[in-house]
Amino acid sequence: MHKTRKPVHKCHGCKLNLGDRCGVFENPHEQWEHGNCHGFGNEELYQQYVEAQAKHPPDEKKEKRRKFAKEAKNEPHHSGIRPHTSPKDGA
Repeated sequence: MHKTRKPVHKCHGCKLNLGDRCGVFENPHEQWEHGNCHGFGNEELYQQYVEAQAKHPPDEKKEKRRKFAKEAKNEPHHSGIRPHTSPKDGA
């Protein structure tokens, strides 16, 4: 059995699928073990997740740092080379 928190392929299309983890379940593989996940397409469970997230708003300072870093990554350097380039950025 897989020991990862990453959702399985069957989770595609579920609102609780956050890409690298499930919004509700610790181990999505166990949820699909018997052929179906009771959280897949469950609107009530999704609303509970949204309400829980609303109780803990994101940190304003952290969001400001993220925005600044994202802008700084794309800002051209005086030498014409972009800082923090990687093969994924398309150099």
